Formats: sequence, C-alpha cells, structure tokens
Amino acid sequence: MAYKVLSLKWRPATFTDVVGQDHVTHTLINAIKLDRVAQGYIFTGPRGVGKTTTARILAMALNSENGPNYDFDSNSVISKEISEGRSMDVLEIDGASNRGIEEIRGLREQIKFSPMSCTYKIIIIDEVHMLTNQAFNALLRTLEEPPKHGKFIFATTDIHKVPATIISRCQRFDFNRISTSVIAKRIGFITGKEGIIADNQAINLIAKKADGSMRDGLSILDQSISFCGNHITYNQLVSVFGIIEHDLYFSFTTSIREKNYTNMMSLMKKFSKYGTAVSDIIIGIEEHIRNLIYAGIDNGAFLDDMNQELKKQYVDESFIWEKRDLFRINQILIDLSPIVRRSDTPFLLFEMMSMKLLEMDQSVLIDQLLSSKQLDTDETKKYTQQSKNITSKKDKNLKVPIKSIKDLSREVVNEVPEASMSKSKNEKMTKNESKKEELKDNELTIKIINEIWPEVLDNIKNIRPSVGAIVEDFIPVSIEDNLVNFTSEISQGFNEKVLERGIPVVEKEISNKIGSSIKVRFSNQNKINKKVSTAKNSDEDLKKDEKVLNKIVNLFDGEILH
Repeated sequence: MAYKVLSLKWRPATFTDVVGQDHVTHTLINAIKLDRVAQGYIFTGPRGVGKTTTARILAMALNSENGPNYDFDSNSVISKEISEGRSMDVLEIDGASNRGIEEIRGLREQIKFSPMSCTYKIIIIDEVHMLTNQAFNALLRTLEEPPKHGKFIFATTDIHKVPATIISRCQRFDFNRISTSVIAKRIGFITGKEGIIADNQAINLIAKKADGSMRDGLSILDQSISFCGNHITYNQLVSVFGIIEHDLYFSFTTSIREKNYTNMMSLMKKFSKYGTAVSDIIIGIEEHIRNLIYAGIDNGAFLDDMNQELKKQYVDESFIWEKRDLFRINQILIDLSPIVRRSDTPFLLFEMMSMKLLEMDQSVLIDQLLSSKQLDTDETKKYTQQSKNITSKKDKNLKVPIKSIKDLSREVVNEVPEASMSKSKNEKMTKNESKKEELKDNELTIKIINEIWPEVLDNIKNIRPSVGAIVEDFIPVSIEDNLVNFTSEISQGFNEKVLERGIPVVEKEISNKIGSSIKVRFSNQNKINKKVSTAKNSDEDLKKDEKVLNKIVNLFDGEILH
C-alpha cells in the first residue's frame, strides 16, 4: 500500500476534528440544527487552516444518509465518496485552472439537474479569487437564486480579489491562523497515535515553524520523522532545518549594547556558515527582540511557548535593556527587510546594518532633557577640562566647542528656569538694592572688572560649561552706566545663540561678585550683539527652547522618539 502523508492521513473528517476554527464550526453546526443553511458560503483565510476541509465536511453533513445532520457518519459510503472526490453530486474544482467563463457555464448547467444519490448538489470552488471577471459575472444570477437542491461553497486566500457582488450573495467566514499552542497540541496527539517519541521542545519548534498552518505543521512533522526516525529531538531539528541557536541572537544584542566590533564580525561569519537566507536571519533577530520586550513584562509571563531555562535567560537580559532602544533596533530591522529581499547583495547590507547598530547611542526622553535639574559634578568637571583642551587648539576663525548630549541637555534645562525665576528674583531684590547703595560710594571701574573676571569666568565654567567655553575668549574693555562691554576677535558663528542665552548667567555672576546689579554686552569685531533682557516672555522662551532642542538633534544626528 502506498504511503499516505500525514496531512492527508489526519485530515479532519468531522466538525469536531477541525482545530482552531471553533467560531466557524459552531456556526455551521447551528445552521444545520436550525435548518438555516444558506445558498452560498465563502471561506477566507491563510493557507492550511482548514477552508477546503471544512467545505468538504459541510458537504458531507448536508448529504448525510438520513438528511442534513451535523453529527454524521464519516465512514458512510456517501461521506467516503465526497472525501475522496468521487461523488457525482459534489463537484470540487480549482479556480486557478478552471477560471474561464466556459467552465463556469458548465457548472451552471450541471447544478440545474437533481442530485443522483445525495440530498444536495454542491459545487466547491477552491481559490475562487483566480476566476476571471466574466466568470464571476456568469455566476451572479445562479448564485443568488440557485435551485433548491443546489449549494455553492467558495474558498480563497485573497478575499480582496473577489468582487463585492459575489461576497454579498454569500455568508462569509474568516478562518484564523492557528495558534502555536493548538498546533503543538495536535502534533503531540498525532505523534502519540503514530508511535513517534518527540520531546516538547521539538514539538514546539515544529509548531512555531508551521507559522499558523496546520497543514504545514504536519508536512514538517513528516520531514522530521524521515530525518530523525521514531525519536525526534530538538537538537536534530536544529540541524535539519538550519535553525539558528538562541545564543547567537543573545550575542548579537550584547555586541550592540557593548559596542563590540570584534564579536560582531565573528557573529557575521557564524551567520554566513548557516547558509540561511538573510531575510530569515532578520526575522529571527526580530523575534529575539520581541522576546526581550515581552520578557520585561511580568517576568516573562507572556512567553508561553518557551522552556523555563530560556525564559529565565530572556528575563535576565531584559533588565539590562531600555525598551526604547529595543524598539529602535527593531525599527531598523523592519526598514531593512524589504531592501534585503530586492538586493543582489543581501548579506552585505545585513553586515553594514549591524555595524550601524553598534554606533547607536542610548535613547534620551525629551522630558529628561527638560526636567533634570541635578548636575553631575564629576561630569561637569570632566567636560570643563575637555573644553579647555579643545578651545586651546581651535582655529581663530572657528569657535564650535564639542559637546556631549548630556551637556547640551543641561544647557537647555538651565535656560528654561532662567525665564521663570521671577519669584526667586523678587526675594533677592531687597538684598540687591542694598548692595547698589554700597556701590555709590565705591565707583565701579574697568580695572575692577578685569581683576574679578578670571574668578567669575571659573564660576561660569563650573555652572555652565558651554557658556564658559565661549566667554573665555572675551575681555572687558569699557564700562558705562553699569554696562560692561566685552569684545573678542574670534567669530562665534553658531555659538552666538548660546552666548546670547548665556548673558544672564554672566550678569548674575558679576553682580554677585561686586555686590551690585550689572549689565553686560558682547561685541565681535566691532559688531555689537543684540542686547538681551533678562525678563523674557514665557511663550517666547518655549519657542526658543524648541529651536535649541532641534539644533541639538541635528548637531548630533540624533532622533526624537515619540
């Protein structure tokens, strides 16, 4: 006797055998019970989920020996003829190979005649979306008002290609992808009946590789038995299907986090040895990223299809990662996937993408940029020293200090409160007024400003390194009516905006040093910068802050995550 593949041997013969489509089978059973069977049905859904099988079962139920019965005998003569495609009253055709108007006209003629041995004459058209428009039009009238003994059942994987006029004349049933757990349960049942020993990890791998299709799952099981014999193990399946081990995916993400170029290049060699398509590698990494995200929710409670050891590994790794960074990595992979499929050098693109991921910086929320008021003393001192080293070597015609995103964030943060500190300034008004009285008896001169300027400059560098790195190139040259003029021969360029917003800081430090309120003005090559008032409108501040933030993002080639 010829071997019968498992997908045919274990094809469902009754409604109860159909798995993963309870919403469909329950409705059809009730329709038969209540004698409310429609003249036409259309089943739509992915491949291998039971559309054509359900159509055959419905045909067998309607043509039961004692009249329509949902609980029919699947071993009866009529049921056997229908399941084997030998029945003269149940015609099953393929829409892809019988798509013309002539074939449809032939079906219209056949359905007019009474059934020979069954209750109903049923026409099943698989892949109905492949019919031509003329063929669909030929069906319309007969489909809407078929003879009392006639029924139509259509099946399709692409419902959008079926004309609305056809769909409106049928009852539509949407078949779902079968869950991995349901497929695994069914495969476990079949392996037990077939006398095959398979561990749970191997069964879960087959179910996962089936990708929601029961037919594909049984085909993969057939292939696994041919390779492994009567004892199927996970390690054997990894070898036969070229499955990439989870350790490589963990090493991939670890290399990104640690910016380890050596380890990443080693991984590229290992990936290439597998011979797996780049698109499949990317899918595997995307699933790995998804598992890391899920592992961080309720200690991996949503990782149902995973053994405890691997789940623990994902949970431990998830605590190290920031979810925003995982989403960014995943988005880069999603953008790469269609390009890889069209490329002649997919692995090269994958390698370059991996190198790009190594250069990815950690995500920073805008809220964090605008709300972090606490300065890190060590970082500030470190940056101050860097600023000194950089500015000492700069070109005289260029003044662009190198800033970290952290320092720039502090720059933005410190500017925001300056415009909203009216309450604090009011509290100090009395003290400042008293100090102004002291200045009446002690005339302020440019000599005094020059003496205190180095100390004031040091204070500014500690408080606002970005401002300090700019104003250190300026020297006080004159004073008139409590307005100190500073000048520099170096063009500031982009830094003019930073300098402009830093004027209140300079004024405050000088005023604190001399005990009296003072204004400052900075000029560059005899060009006087615009005088900035310390009292700014809050709405204008917000607009300027937005501009500063955009410049930060552009300067560092960053991105704002919503």
